[in-house]
Amino acid sequence: MRKCYSLLTALLAFFAMNAHADRILYTENYEAGGVPSTWTINGGTGSIAGDAEGKYFSFALGQSNGRSAHCLWGESVYDAVKLGLTEYAVSIDFQYQAFGNNQYNGELAIFSGESCEKTNGAKSGNWDPYCLVTSNCLFDLSQSEAAIKAMETKDPSLWYLNGDVDDNINLTVGTWYTLVLTVNVGTREVSYTLDDLDGTFHKAGTKTMAEDANMYASGLYLMNARYQSVVNIDNIKVSVPGDYANVPVIALTGLNMNERTYTISFMEGETLHLTQTDGVEKTIGYYDTGDIPGAYVYTTTTSGTISAYTTIGSMTSEVVTMDVVCEPIQLPMPTYSIVSASEGYGKTYQFNVDNSAVEMNPEIFMDFSFKSENGTDDFVLNNQNNGARVEVPSKGTLSVTTKALGYANGSATIVNDQEYAKKFDIDFQHITADELLAKGFERIDDLNSASTSGETNWTGRLRMYLQIATGEQDEEGNDIYQNIPVYGFTEKDGVAYDYEPIQRYKFYQSKLDSLTAHTLFAPLYTWYYNDGITATSMSEDGSPAVDANGNLGGTTNLQMKLGIGLVHSGVQGDAENYDPSGVGYGNIRINNTTLGVDGLTDNDILVVAKIDNYGGGSIHPQFPAGTDPAVAKEEYKKMNLGGVFSVCKGTETFTLYRVDTALNRVLVLTPGNADGIQETTTDIVSDHNAPIYNLSGVQVNANSLRPGIYIKQGKKFIVR
Repeated sequence: MRKCYSLLTALLAFFAMNAHADRILYTENYEAGGVPSTWTINGGTGSIAGDAEGKYFSFALGQSNGRSAHCLWGESVYDAVKLGLTEYAVSIDFQYQAFGNNQYNGELAIFSGESCEKTNGAKSGNWDPYCLVTSNCLFDLSQSEAAIKAMETKDPSLWYLNGDVDDNINLTVGTWYTLVLTVNVGTREVSYTLDDLDGTFHKAGTKTMAEDANMYASGLYLMNARYQSVVNIDNIKVSVPGDYANVPVIALTGLNMNERTYTISFMEGETLHLTQTDGVEKTIGYYDTGDIPGAYVYTTTTSGTISAYTTIGSMTSEVVTMDVVCEPIQLPMPTYSIVSASEGYGKTYQFNVDNSAVEMNPEIFMDFSFKSENGTDDFVLNNQNNGARVEVPSKGTLSVTTKALGYANGSATIVNDQEYAKKFDIDFQHITADELLAKGFERIDDLNSASTSGETNWTGRLRMYLQIATGEQDEEGNDIYQNIPVYGFTEKDGVAYDYEPIQRYKFYQSKLDSLTAHTLFAPLYTWYYNDGITATSMSEDGSPAVDANGNLGGTTNLQMKLGIGLVHSGVQGDAENYDPSGVGYGNIRINNTTLGVDGLTDNDILVVAKIDNYGGGSIHPQFPAGTDPAVAKEEYKKMNLGGVFSVCKGTETFTLYRVDTALNRVLVLTPGNADGIQETTTDIVSDHNAPIYNLSGVQVNANSLRPGIYIKQGKKFIVR
């Protein structure tokens, strides 16, 4: 039992606990639910998970490059004991649920000081483990990618201690370990033991810290290797030896309508004194708490106050209290936004529900019921997760219910009665080569590489594919599909492949002028305010304005990937690739280019479809078994392949990230004459190049407006 072992065994190894309670300076067992504010997640996902032994913190990377997270409890936990402190202990339970499956730069480190020195992993290229980045590393457990790659058989279970590749351990996926550090502040020695939770010994050693090193452990650093690595953390504890009556910890660990369950934790050697919400007083010994010593479970349906303190010998702790309200908790309603829309009443809503302010942060599910006006489009969706997208095909009412076990449901309705008509449809995917050439684009080399570096990821990763059913099913009766890449490389390692290279067309920045900026994809304004300059900004001599590096409009060149969409390269001028030695031209300076559509109002809707992640954000349509792949590919090309959608007002702008993201389609919808809807108008119409004036009639810089009243296109607007 994970938590029981940590309480009874971990500190015994160093302090020979015998009917006394060490002084706890910091502890966290995650039973209260919710990720504590001590954690900072630098990519990946931090969450509270659990098993039969209780809750724990889980850091999961997902399909991403390596990312880190750290828990900073801070040096202030030692303030009350620093004077005269010679030795203290840090203990942590951890489990690797999954190692990375593509790189080997995972890491777990204990550091001191008030900040975390992030690394990019252990000995991968120029990356070093935490213990080699800073002198304030008390302990480091890391993979070594360089060492593992040198092995004939790569072994992600091989981990190294304190940066020494000659001192290693084989960790087992799924096994819980306990790490205990004993830190001697005077001798500057850090001793460690690493055991299984069943008591099996694995490693022990001692590290001597540098003379200038901070000796007070203040945080835990995690680095997860790509891809899909998961590490779990539990029972973080900082303590000093000696008899001490610690304040008990009261945590809400169960909730069922008007019933509340609390777990009151205290240390071995202590006696718990509890006053219940009904006024009844109890005295509980450490081994009188049931399955887990020192964890007393109290359940009540009576509102009131819990108070508790501990005693050990002649010492008495401070009293801790908690107010208890035994009433059903109403779940919050989700927020929602329109993430896609089509002509007529069709829309896709995305729903997000925030559980951070709800006791115990339950996982909240949502049920949806749509009643259509025509009576033929009704549907029900149950048990949908947070972030659910619901497609509403027609006019009607969508009802949503939030629910979680033990809580009172929440409910609300959304009236879907706004009709939209198509105003513009700028379909970048289906622009033809002849149309591009007529607009001034020039044909450049095809993208036809199996490499997975930079732009070549568009072909090398084979992420733009369709699926055809094989005719077989898995154990659960689901159809099994085969991926059929459409765009990719035609040769790899001497083997030919039946994929299509990506045709590329480029509009050179040197050909850009103010007229082209407005007309190339009108009414889409392709170059909008980069570095405060637009392609239509004029210099004092009447020539088009350039930025500090001599680039017209301060912008980058455009590239069209035929059959996919529009891409901003991120480099300036006519250069095709990044050139760090170049002055102005060829340097990546603009990661996100801002775009907008002229002539729209706040009532119009922009539905922006993109393909990001070098094709990963495209759709992957499925076809029935027996479909001819050539026929499926032709159907695939007719579809709009953008799978990443955003919706904004007509007067708003949106961004396009460089290199890995293609603008697939911009659909502009305008309100129709829906029954029962009061027509609204907005005076300001978007013209992203229109000058802005103050009330004195002086033109001002549109990118540095102070609070006040301004005039644009003859209309007043307020900046607050």
